[in-house]
Amino acid sequence: MILRRLILKDFRSYPNLDLEFGEGKNLILGNNASGKTNLAEAIHFLSLAKSWRTQEEGSLIRLGCPMASVRAFVEEGILRREILIEITPQGKRIFVNGKPARRLGELSKVVNVLLFAPEDVRLFQGPPLARRNFLDIGLSKRSNDYLTLIARQNSLLKSRNALLKDGARDKALLEVITDQLIDVQEPIVRYRTMYVTSLNAVLPKLLGALRGVNAPCSLLYRSFVKDDGSFKERAKKAYSDALEGDILHKGTSVGVQREDFSVRLSGKDIREFGSQGENRMVALALKLSPFFLVEEAEKKPICVLDDVTSELDADNVARLLSVLDGLGQSFLTATDLSLTGASVFEVADHKATRRN
Repeated sequence: MILRRLILKDFRSYPNLDLEFGEGKNLILGNNASGKTNLAEAIHFLSLAKSWRTQEEGSLIRLGCPMASVRAFVEEGILRREILIEITPQGKRIFVNGKPARRLGELSKVVNVLLFAPEDVRLFQGPPLARRNFLDIGLSKRSNDYLTLIARQNSLLKSRNALLKDGARDKALLEVITDQLIDVQEPIVRYRTMYVTSLNAVLPKLLGALRGVNAPCSLLYRSFVKDDGSFKERAKKAYSDALEGDILHKGTSVGVQREDFSVRLSGKDIREFGSQGENRMVALALKLSPFFLVEEAEKKPICVLDDVTSELDADNVARLLSVLDGLGQSFLTATDLSLTGASVFEVADHKATRRN
């Protein structure tokens, strides 16, 4: 998968931008606050039409402008596609080859972008939501069925919480919705279990390449109930046991929306025993691991690494760049970095210029 051209109009700090990119490594250089991350954000935005930096999509529109747009030309083997995302205060409009996208899942099939951002260093230290999002985003890109299941889960959860806030006076309806939730959550747990197993098959080798030393590393997924052939019975008991507390606190305390995973490095939980450097390298390896789960070469994801080298020593930077040599098209932002064979872009005062 190759991003050939990107055109921005009133996106963040860019009034106008039109760039063509190289097939391999693309290096985006500039001082802090010059607009590098805004450019990386626009590339990542193509994959899900969501920003990793804000939930307020209105902030993506340049100050004083009525709307913003992100237009891209993408190649997948012999296929050529044009993507246009228009952002307005009222919402987004997404077009693929001039036709409105019917589902958000269509976009991630056309443009798949993997991201490492500076805040990912805290992935294992922060709240479970970030780790669940990692699983859900990765799985949604691989399966439209999973995307549908998560949407259904969220809708049912909203309905159940509304009943709990009302004191659960309609017990029969509460039981029906809970049963429907369990029906949806069973395949979600199975999808997550399989995905974690797939990640564990590639994570240790990738981490060894990045660190220069091999060590056992694996994700440990913690489902809210054990899926051992009696999922529904266990889930019903979990909801029954939590019901009194759920009514008291007016919210659902069990389910896939509460799940989490941890990472063990050399047999120890990295959250408790990992150094900052170990957390950084494991997070980087984990965020890049989905690349190796895509079997078709032309469908391999684009990799965006924002300010990834700023806290790495020279040896780690060299190993990272060696790994990137085998990862197809990538984009790196930095204040100062020399990168042989890369397409280089200079960003200053929210203008980007290709150097070579």
